[in-house]
Amino acid sequence: MNETIPDWRRTNDWGALTRAEIAAARDAGALVVLSVGAVEQHGDHLPVDTDSVSAYRVAMLAARRCAQPHVLVLPPPGFGFSPHHRAWPGTISLSLPTFTGLITDVAESLHRTGFRRLLIVNGHGGNIGPLTAICTALASRGLAVGFVNYFDPGRAQWLEDLPGALRGIGHACAFETGLQLALRPRETSRIAERIAAMPPRLAPSYADDAGGDGLKQAGLVWAAIFTAGDIGYVGDPAAADFASGKAMLRHSVAALARFYAAFAAAGLRVGAP
Repeated sequence: MNETIPDWRRTNDWGALTRAEIAAARDAGALVVLSVGAVEQHGDHLPVDTDSVSAYRVAMLAARRCAQPHVLVLPPPGFGFSPHHRAWPGTISLSLPTFTGLITDVAESLHRTGFRRLLIVNGHGGNIGPLTAICTALASRGLAVGFVNYFDPGRAQWLEDLPGALRGIGHACAFETGLQLALRPRETSRIAERIAAMPPRLAPSYADDAGGDGLKQAGLVWAAIFTAGDIGYVGDPAAADFASGKAMLRHSVAALARFYAAFAAAGLRVGAP
């Protein structure tokens, strides 16, 4: 006789479950994942919700591949910390206190109802600094909260399939464009038409002249400000295609699923509550 599958295991979507099912998942040791991204300009070739869609979709696909523990992905908040893009229409940025409060409130709500570990899956570079501070503060208070960029666990694998001149991730680059081609099959032709004649942009957008390069190499931390009139991307989006996007998506999902299991099993230290 086949073992009956508990109701809470029928989905990885937190929002689709009842309170009783979520409680049962908690008691069985489910891992909770919160994806965060941004709503911001991504040049003229990608939608403004690119970061949020990529983070959520990769997080959910990885959850479906993770056999143990069961992973529940929270409804995504959508907006992130994007003041460096706010010169452009389409960018919706939370303030730093609001972003901090949102993450903190989610973590405290989970902790209060008995969940002991939260993983944040991030898809936006502007969130990295705030998330580092937020997770440090929460872990110091006794809440086991960490974050990972969805593209980091599988970086070594997807780099082998990354096309173009930039060997890594920029903004609205070949990696992000390739993933959007794979995640939005109905938009493939439209995105492909937009990127056809786009030249590579390998210099970052933090300085108006070459003088900033030496400062960066010496360790300067400076926001990549996308001012009005900026082309809005860094990298080589024209090199992206559907095939490489599918391959990079596959590597990212598989590696993140393995990361879920490792994160859930790790003996991570937290501070005094």
